[in-house]
Amino acid sequence: MIWTEEKVAALSLVDVKSLLENAKEKGNQDVASLCEAELIARKPKPKTAFAMPEGFIRVARTAVGKSLERDVSDLLVGVAKELAAKYDLGPEKARAMSVGTQRFIPHKLLDGKGNAKTGGAQKAGRVVFDRHISYRVQDDIYALLGILLDGDDEAGVRYQVLGPSSLLSNYRPLRELRPYLLDGETIGATGGGEEFDNFEEASARYVWMIDQVAPKF
Repeated sequence: MIWTEEKVAALSLVDVKSLLENAKEKGNQDVASLCEAELIARKPKPKTAFAMPEGFIRVARTAVGKSLERDVSDLLVGVAKELAAKYDLGPEKARAMSVGTQRFIPHKLLDGKGNAKTGGAQKAGRVVFDRHISYRVQDDIYALLGILLDGDDEAGVRYQVLGPSSLLSNYRPLRELRPYLLDGETIGATGGGEEFDNFEEASARYVWMIDQVAPKF
């Protein structure tokens, strides 16, 4: 096989490392160089640091807010399990469907402990909570999340379905969905999505969206 930058980029991390070792053993410096460049490219990029406004105070997290967060996380895990039983959302299938996408990294629906993932805004103390599940194919990320900007009122929890505008007819830019964003600040590769005030509508919309892009078993 003639290895190219695109073919190496489509491999899993384990396969890139294996190919590198094999190329070194055979003295194939061209292939080894392609693998080394790909491994460097896959190293996590330092996140852009955005200074918080002067006097920034972390959003308060009350016991009620934490309880709401657990409830939202449980709901998201339920949807993830429902989807995983019906669709092939594994990383190998995602890679196979994303051949040619530069530096593609598949998303697991849940975190390593089987919980809904925690968004950066929550980690930075900019919202009470930001929990989500996500799936990626090619350059598009498909996410379902629950977010509470402040307070501890259940009515304040918003549910967002993020994905490409080509699928979501009520698409809104991310800046409208995330009012806390600073000028020039972006989040990942997702440009926007739809927002709902109840989980049932949001989850139904997300399941519909996944059905448009993911293969069934």
